[in-house]
Amino acid sequence: MNATSELVELPGLPPQITSRYITLSDRDGLNVHILEALPDTNNHPSTPYPLILLLHGFPELAYSWRKILIPIANAHQGYHVVAPDLRGFGRTTLTGSGSASQVQYEDTLSSYHILNIVEDVCSLVETLGYSSVAMLVGHDFGSALAGHCVVAHPELFASVVFMSAPFGGIDNPSQPLSSSKGGDDKTKEHSIATALATFQPPRKHYTAYFSTPSANADMLGQGGKALYDFLGGYFYMKSGAWDGNDIHPLPSASSPSPSISELARDLATLPEYYVMPLHESMSEVIARHVRMDTRVTWPKVDEVAGGVYAAEFGRTGFQGGLNYYRSALSPPPLERIAQLRAIAGRRVEVPAAFISGARDWGVYQTPGAERKMREVVRSSAGGMQDEDFVLIEGAGHWVQQEAPEMVARELVRFLGKVKAL
Repeated sequence: MNATSELVELPGLPPQITSRYITLSDRDGLNVHILEALPDTNNHPSTPYPLILLLHGFPELAYSWRKILIPIANAHQGYHVVAPDLRGFGRTTLTGSGSASQVQYEDTLSSYHILNIVEDVCSLVETLGYSSVAMLVGHDFGSALAGHCVVAHPELFASVVFMSAPFGGIDNPSQPLSSSKGGDDKTKEHSIATALATFQPPRKHYTAYFSTPSANADMLGQGGKALYDFLGGYFYMKSGAWDGNDIHPLPSASSPSPSISELARDLATLPEYYVMPLHESMSEVIARHVRMDTRVTWPKVDEVAGGVYAAEFGRTGFQGGLNYYRSALSPPPLERIAQLRAIAGRRVEVPAAFISGARDWGVYQTPGAERKMREVVRSSAGGMQDEDFVLIEGAGHWVQQEAPEMVARELVRFLGKVKAL
């Protein structure tokens, strides 16, 4: 599909939400598009409101936070709430690249290593004029990003909320492949992939598919209505409305050291948007379910938002976001190994919460992830409290869009709790 340079106006944004650009001069001129909200008052104080930063996942945008920016901004004595389009997404571009520039599979992958994105986030905070963030919130892949931010820079972030994907900490990077030590995680991933491929029917994990050269073109298809329909089916199947989301902890989660066969057997029970037929693309998976159930599309209330997602990803492609998954599955760049070793095994030392939809497989798709997150969070507040592990009934993966009032209420409650510490 050919990219177009036309930027459509983001619909449905009230005047209290501002769309603007901030250039990060120390990040190779990354021109970051943000949505932001300040309290609904004409009498802003001379000192800045505390900053709250919202990090989206895939395939999402700053626009994904549109329903909760204002309720959080208006809470307590007011907050400055900022949601950026992350590197490779939406309207964020490198200076001079132009809005029509699409990320290519052949582009340098190191730009999308998670520590590089952490540096983008820290630079954004500084460029906004802040030396601290009252609360960092990350959804989906943004949850892992938020976790790396608070582990690497606990002095900068006062609290963190993981959403829809438990943060399990940072592992020591594997030794080079020529070494007789290390490589256990990559070997484990390869073994699980091999086991899934032997099943009948044979399977593959979605992250492996997202890392292939064809994934971007597969999902873009012919663009236009086809892209709109694909995204509608994908969003619907991962939402709380889809009947196929029968959420529960996988049996191997209760084992401290499950075997490869146990893990593969559990993963094979996940919905096909997570563990796919080996010889199908994601667009083919979604199209097959759309043919079986006409409800698998954008709900009426989200049709306008669906148009935004289709227009934005039709213009930029998916490759920028897909590179986050490729990077996570690839050996780290050599220049990042020392940094990873320095922060590997560190705990989350700031107050932390978790919010997800009760019908979101993201909570349990990685066996044992919830337990590992609770072990990693060891803040001065005594770890992650039960009241701060929140599953919102009826909602699925897109919880901040499906149940914005409940999400905003929980975030404001947690903020109040942190303020009182």
